[in-house]
Amino acid sequence: MDFHLHPKQSVAFTSLATEILYGGAAGGGKSHLMRVKAIALCTAIPNLQVYLFRRTSVDLVLNHMASANGFPSMLADWLASGWVKFNGSERKFYFWNGATIHLCHCEHEKNRFNYQGAEMHVLLIDEATHFTEIIYRFLRSRVRLGAFVPPKEYASVLPMILCGANPGGVGHSFVKKTFIDPQAPMEIVRQSDEEGGMLRQYIPAKLEDNPSMDADYEKKLMGLGSPELVKAMRHGDWDVVAGAFFDFDRSRHVIKPFGNTP
Repeated sequence: MDFHLHPKQSVAFTSLATEILYGGAAGGGKSHLMRVKAIALCTAIPNLQVYLFRRTSVDLVLNHMASANGFPSMLADWLASGWVKFNGSERKFYFWNGATIHLCHCEHEKNRFNYQGAEMHVLLIDEATHFTEIIYRFLRSRVRLGAFVPPKEYASVLPMILCGANPGGVGHSFVKKTFIDPQAPMEIVRQSDEEGGMLRQYIPAKLEDNPSMDADYEKKLMGLGSPELVKAMRHGDWDVVAGAFFDFDRSRHVIKPFGNTP
């Protein structure tokens, strides 16, 4: 079972924040981090309920089930021994201690209501910029403990949200204004009640932070064909908005205050 994490992934894994965005550039190891986090927490905490989302069911399967290092590969020994069981129709992994990983998608905004009654102790959102603000805020409202009492060593970090994202996508602006713009990278800040009241943190990650990535992957990113896309996907530039009428460049499009400003 491969639980190896690189240093930047380990920072996210051990963070004391409860609403985390990990990522920026493509190839930073977001999906693997989420699988390791889900499995580690489920083995440590009986009856824990972990919900992992991708926007579409196709991406969910391709990324977390069909990939060479997906859940079936990581849990192969425990699945073979019966310590973990997988229900394909429910898309759930059941652990011997009652903990569960729910594999979920929310392709249409109305699909969010499928989870209205859910009690999510841990919410993992892979590629958060693929989700709308409406979906994200709704799912965050389902992150709660209810009558569940976690072990005391986890009480300060549960319930929790861990998101991964690259710049771009329908949720780019929302993710940027929520995680990137208000505070410095790595800083942990308690949010207002209107923002969910959690301890929020942005942990930037780049391709260099994931040495396990294919050596040729950088060439694929450099060959995206658009300088703006390269900035976003290779360098994690959140000021780039792919597909906008013009691309935002802070050095060209932000001016210093002028006039009789106090």
